[in-house]
Order: sequence, then C-alpha cells, then structure tokens
Amino acid sequence: MTVHVTTNEDIRRVVRRGLRIPVLVVRDNLLEGPCASDPEDHREQRCDYWNLRGRERARFCSSFDDVVGALKSRHRIVLWTSGLWTDRLMLWALCAWRLRYRPEHPDLDMVVLGDAPEDGFSRGFIRVKPADARRGLDDARALSRTRVQHMARSWRKVSGRSPVLSTEAARADRARDDLVELGTHQAAFFPRMDKSTLTLSRIDELLFSCLGSDWLTPVDVLTHRSSAGAELLKHWMIRISDCFFAMRLRQWAEHRGAEAALESAPYRTDRRPMLEARYRLTAVGDKIKRHGLAEIAQGPPLPVWGGTAYDPAAPWVVVEGPSGPRLRRLGEHTSAQA
Repeated sequence: MTVHVTTNEDIRRVVRRGLRIPVLVVRDNLLEGPCASDPEDHREQRCDYWNLRGRERARFCSSFDDVVGALKSRHRIVLWTSGLWTDRLMLWALCAWRLRYRPEHPDLDMVVLGDAPEDGFSRGFIRVKPADARRGLDDARALSRTRVQHMARSWRKVSGRSPVLSTEAARADRARDDLVELGTHQAAFFPRMDKSTLTLSRIDELLFSCLGSDWLTPVDVLTHRSSAGAELLKHWMIRISDCFFAMRLRQWAEHRGAEAALESAPYRTDRRPMLEARYRLTAVGDKIKRHGLAEIAQGPPLPVWGGTAYDPAAPWVVVEGPSGPRLRRLGEHTSAQA
C-alpha cells in the first residue's frame, strides 16, 4: 500500500483531481511560530501558537495525527511538495519523523511540483494542474536513507533551542546555504546589538516605526504610508500571516503592565484580529523607538522555531559581521567571525 502526503493544500487539490487518490495534508506555515523535534510536542505548540480551540483544534490535531500515523506505518510514503520554504520546512519535519519510526527503511518517495519564487519565501499559491500531478507520479524520486538523514538533521537544527545562525557551518555547500537563508529569516525576529546599544528586532522596529501618538489598528500599521509600512506589506506579508502582526502588537501592549511599550483600546467587536484593537506608543515605547532597549526583558518573548526571542534566560541577539548576521548570547564576545 502507498500513502500520499503533501505539505501544501494546492498540491493536495490537484493530486486528488488528477489521480483520484486520497492525500493527507498538514496545513501550516512554519515560517513563523514555534516548532519541535518531537511530533507530539510540535502539534501542541502549533495549536497553542495559533490559539486553536474547540473544533478548530480537533480538526488540526486530527489531520496532523493522520500524517504521523502514516509515518509510523510500514507503508510506502509519497511526499508531494514544492520549492516554497513553507513546504520545504515541513518536508524536513516529515523526513525526521519518518526516520524516528522507520530508521532503517524510511521508504520515502518525493515529488516536487510548481514553480517557486526565486527566494522561496512567498506564501502564495502553487500553480499546478492535474496533468502535472500525473506526470509527477511517474517522476517520483526515491529518497535514499542518506538523503532522509540529511533533511532530518536540518530539521533538528531548525527546531533546536539555539537559533540557526548561532553556530558556524564547517563547509560551504547547499545545506549550509539553505540554513543561512533560513537563519537570516529567523534572525529578523530577534533583538539586535548595534555596538553597545540593544535595539529592537527588525520586524519590531518596523512596527514601532509606523506607530506614534495616533491610534492605529494592525491594518493601519500594515498600510502605513512610509518605508517601514511598505516593507511590512511587500516583504513580510508574503512570508508570515497578517495575524502575526496583530498578535505581536497585542503582546507588546500586554507585556509589563504599566510599563508596557504600547497601549491598546478596543476598536471592533466582530472578532477580526486585524481590527479588534487600536494601538499607540507609550512614553516607554517612544523611548525604546528612539534610544533602544534598556534590557532584553523589555520585549515580550516570542517563540521562533526551537528558540525564543527576547528571552532573558537565553538572551540571543543579532550581531553583524563580515559574513553577515550571526546570533550571540548577550554578554558574549559579539564581534561576528567570518
């Protein structure tokens, strides 16, 4: 028996239409939020991150458990994926979990469909047709145990407690290039060290740049007529969900109570995260915007894959060096090595 699994809803749709077969899918965008090397921990962390409750949570858990059940079985698995990073990350996870349950004989085939954007970070649709699925099945490639192990190692790196760019890779190869690309994305969520000044993460800096004394909804922030607003909308919105920005503004407003960097006021009661509240900078937030952070604990903690940004217990900061951004623990030697 062969079980078909995909990491992409568009691919699932065309495979079902083209081949008339059932296809299991995990619908998630791993370019934001936590992840874990253990599948059960991963499932719970993702549910909590997306604040899934009731039927929504049961539906996600059911589809996730169906995929994990297939990975535990002795059946041959065909993995349908694309070149998008959202799909490639989930592919690495599936390989790692299959290897956990079937270490000697993973028995995985892979089919890659669709044309991904050049940098692979778009959350856009994969343009594929049923005929592509029929041709893809004929061209399915069996993954060697070595290849599965390689992708499993990449997943363990991404889901590790230390950020991806916290260590140097020994050799320049495709795996290192992939991890550097992913690590650079992850680094944008972590606070930065500029000489002796601790500053906001790149994403938080963009949010603060759009905020001032006027009340703004998350929609107003994303459509702000400034270079920061344009970067949020055109660069980050194709990578992470708009709900992330609403969540992050709410986190800043709720962090540290009377000493919060943002204050909020209810706006709409129709349960739309992008319109449920308005925000503006407090005096504390304005000082952070102009002068940087007094300490890392001023920022609300944010899980990013296996690590956590703004975590006083693990104070990772981004530093720039000749070879690009790296992450160091606050207090360590912060001149990045080439």
